[in-house]
Amino acid sequence: MTDKIIKEIESAASDSTLFSKIQSSYGSLSATEKRIADFVLNSPEKIVYASVTQMAEELEIAQSSITRFCRTIGFRGFQELKIRLAQHMERMNPTNDESEQEMSLPKKMAQISANSILDASMGIDHESLEQAVERIAAARKIILFGLGESGPMAQLLKIKLMGLGLTVDAHVDVHLQSISAAHVDERDIVIGISQQGSTKDIVDALRAARTNGAKTVCITSQGKSPISEVSDIRLVCVQRGISNIVESFKSKASILYVIELLTVTLSLHLTKQAEGPKIWLTTESILDKLY
Repeated sequence: MTDKIIKEIESAASDSTLFSKIQSSYGSLSATEKRIADFVLNSPEKIVYASVTQMAEELEIAQSSITRFCRTIGFRGFQELKIRLAQHMERMNPTNDESEQEMSLPKKMAQISANSILDASMGIDHESLEQAVERIAAARKIILFGLGESGPMAQLLKIKLMGLGLTVDAHVDVHLQSISAAHVDERDIVIGISQQGSTKDIVDALRAARTNGAKTVCITSQGKSPISEVSDIRLVCVQRGISNIVESFKSKASILYVIELLTVTLSLHLTKQAEGPKIWLTTESILDKLY
């Protein structure tokens, strides 16, 4: 009970600071920033579920104006604003479902994961999936980009594509991503993985690869985001979450689902070709590594 009270007090303090910052700064804001402030105060739930690109489109302003507004009121950027608003929504809408409260944490996490995968399966664009599969199968080489938590997912996809006998590499270093993007052409395909679709270095690397002629693909949980603007093919698994921790978990679960779906679909596609996937060569290569 004590922990719950402390959490509520901390959350209330955070909310008070958030709205007081906006109100105290309101008089000195530009006309555009006042529009953003009004939107934040009147529709916080829309911001929690939106990317910076979606909010910019909603208000018909530049993304840079939103970033500038966030810094004006003392935040590092749009993501911090979303976190503070999410905390406010959690405090204002506590769950009253006793069965949900009694559910153990492992079961809750499992349920979140299952729901995320089901949501992703219903939201994935099948035409985009087929286009990605055809392009990957025909590519001279496949380059994967990922940073932070998306880095290991890029490495995972590399292992799976290598197992199908494809020429693939994955880079989780920004310098290597830039160098790699400089050496691709129209025969290659570059895939960027980003949970929120707003990682600047990934976006820049995809843009460079696209400029050099490569086909670009993104795997992300945000449909309208900077990474989608530099991608020819978009594999989007839209997720919504209230807390930042849960949102991150849901997006990872859905992206891992897309990676598995892409791999299986690609394997079936290669099977239809004369030579087929080289999966048996992969299996034989590691037989003596197993007991």
